[in-house]
Amino acid sequence: MDKEQLRKLRAICRDISVLYVEDDREISVQWEKLIRNIFSKVEVEKNGLHGLQNYTKNRQDIVITDISMPVMDGIEMSKRIKLINNDQNILVTFAHNDVEHLIKLINIGVNKYISKPLNISNFLSNISKIAINIYREKREVILENRLKSQQDLHKEFLNGISFPLAYFEGDEIVYANNSFKRQFFTQIDTDDFNKFKLAYLFEDKRYISMENSTLIDEIYKSDNKTYLLMDVNKKILKKYNLGIAKFKNTKGCLISFVNLDALNAELNRFNMQVDYFPKRESFSQALLELKNSSKDDYEIFCVGLKNTKAFIDKYGGAKMHSIFHSLAKSLKKEFANEVAQKELSIYLFETNRYIFLVEKNPNNTIDKRLDNFGKIYSYSFGGGSPLELSFVKENIQNTRAVNDVLENSEGMLYTL
Repeated sequence: MDKEQLRKLRAICRDISVLYVEDDREISVQWEKLIRNIFSKVEVEKNGLHGLQNYTKNRQDIVITDISMPVMDGIEMSKRIKLINNDQNILVTFAHNDVEHLIKLINIGVNKYISKPLNISNFLSNISKIAINIYREKREVILENRLKSQQDLHKEFLNGISFPLAYFEGDEIVYANNSFKRQFFTQIDTDDFNKFKLAYLFEDKRYISMENSTLIDEIYKSDNKTYLLMDVNKKILKKYNLGIAKFKNTKGCLISFVNLDALNAELNRFNMQVDYFPKRESFSQALLELKNSSKDDYEIFCVGLKNTKAFIDKYGGAKMHSIFHSLAKSLKKEFANEVAQKELSIYLFETNRYIFLVEKNPNNTIDKRLDNFGKIYSYSFGGGSPLELSFVKENIQNTRAVNDVLENSEGMLYTL
């Protein structure tokens, strides 16, 4: 074996562990050095009993053992190791007078041998074959684990999607995410995927006799993708839009079910969140315009509601949302004249956090207006801290960098 082959063997054996059991001190020292030159994980024992104890604890990939040893010989040790792991790789070194024992070793499943006196070339040839097989097995396990990990991640991702998804191959439903199971599976379907029939969900009874694959093809070819389906869990009909994605070279297709009733309700809720104010990007642009103008210094007010988390915990998100909506509407009304006169601009950074960019503030009128306005939104709940409007103010020199002002403003917002 040349240097390049030895280098490759070392690379293969890097993560392979070895137990070497030999009672002859002179032989053991010589071959332990060679084994350690190839493998990085090596344990050495002097008799079969200690070897068995070591293996029981560490489960090495390869066991190299002599036959004739005190306390417990290599045959008995190999026999007990095979009882622990029948697939264990065991390489037996034997002298000519041990030949009669080889039949016993064969009978217990040991089929790898090397005769003494040990020959380096012969040893490396045998150990290479064993190591390469172990390396391949380990690689397969790694790849299988990696594939399983990816599959688990994909399932976790699909289960995290809020709308129902199902994958069909022919008439069989192969996969359904958690949302699909919650809305469309009965207990019978949960126990046995093969019993699931898509047609049973449809309000239109003309589909009832169709097999899954036939119904899916019907929907796929149809211009109409909106259907009334039964939410099995809630026992009510809901309007769904069905999307079907077919895959090349397979019979599989992925079907998505978007609940249009829930979507419309969400859109209506969203429409209630009237955006009275421009957002962060507009604030950045306004800072740039001020920077390039000849205006004097200006002021920034960071405004928001305090104690919102405790309020939500007590009254729920819907109540909090209505207060956010009312606050935005009232702020617009309260400062409409100043906005119209371009004395100030209001920017929405989050649902309950605003920035006032004030170019003129004679006699601190904005401070007083905000303070008086905030008293309207002091709302005590359950004897705890009140939900109240809070603000912090900073005078800005027009010479400051825009990014610096923006970063500082955001920092101020989160101190509220």
